[in-house]
Amino acid sequence: MRIKKILIVISLLLVCFLIPSNDLIAQGKFEIGFHYSRWSIDILRGFIETGLSEAMEPTLRDDFLSEIRNNHPELDWVSYSHNVSFDSSGDNFGVEVRWYPGGQYGSFSIGLSVEKTTMEISIPDLSSSMDLDDGSTFSANSKANFVIDPISFHLSFRWDVSPYSRIHPYFTLGVGAATGTALEEAEFTYEYNGVLNFEGDDEPYSGGDTKTLQELKEELEEEEEEDFFLPGFIPFIQINLGLKAVLTENLHMLVDAGIWNGFLIRGGIALRF
Repeated sequence: MRIKKILIVISLLLVCFLIPSNDLIAQGKFEIGFHYSRWSIDILRGFIETGLSEAMEPTLRDDFLSEIRNNHPELDWVSYSHNVSFDSSGDNFGVEVRWYPGGQYGSFSIGLSVEKTTMEISIPDLSSSMDLDDGSTFSANSKANFVIDPISFHLSFRWDVSPYSRIHPYFTLGVGAATGTALEEAEFTYEYNGVLNFEGDDEPYSGGDTKTLQELKEELEEEEEEDFFLPGFIPFIQINLGLKAVLTENLHMLVDAGIWNGFLIRGGIALRF
């Protein structure tokens, strides 16, 4: 019900801004923009690596021990440690229509855009070592990545500062959403290779798989016999600061940086008419 009310309010805002009075239509300007962005959350790498290391330690330790016990049920762990490295990357393409009700030198504008964003979060190297109670040792190298590839729809508000200047800053605030299908189809991939040194002999261990988030959800529900919730949509928050260069009256170039469910750097062009 709350989402329905929000959609109604947004619709009314769109009616107010996109169907203005005849005077505003006469002086207003439209822009069609095309942009490309690079996305990541690497700025938070240290914080994320620490959190992942602490969160994953008991799960990995128990999983490795379980694999070892398939062949050696008498063994137990004495000590375990691992090092985690983190990386993220992605890109974004978008097409946007903006309306400047104030005309050629208006400051405020409202925009609607369609965006295709790829976000990949990976653990390129996870080194683990375990000492067992009989003196045996186990070591493994693992890696994993998670990729989500949504198409989203966005509403944004922009304020150009000193729009009379050929090069001037602007600020953008926006929200968007993608359907929950993109979340269900997001892929998680992992693999590991390990060696158990047992009584002087090396025993290899390995494994890996690729699954969608929906498949992982169904497996967990079957194992745990309880429901796991996946949201019906993916929300986006946009907060950007940028510079606009007015190349000609009808051709503008833009570059900005900011928050987009992570951090991005964006460049684009806009055709005004």
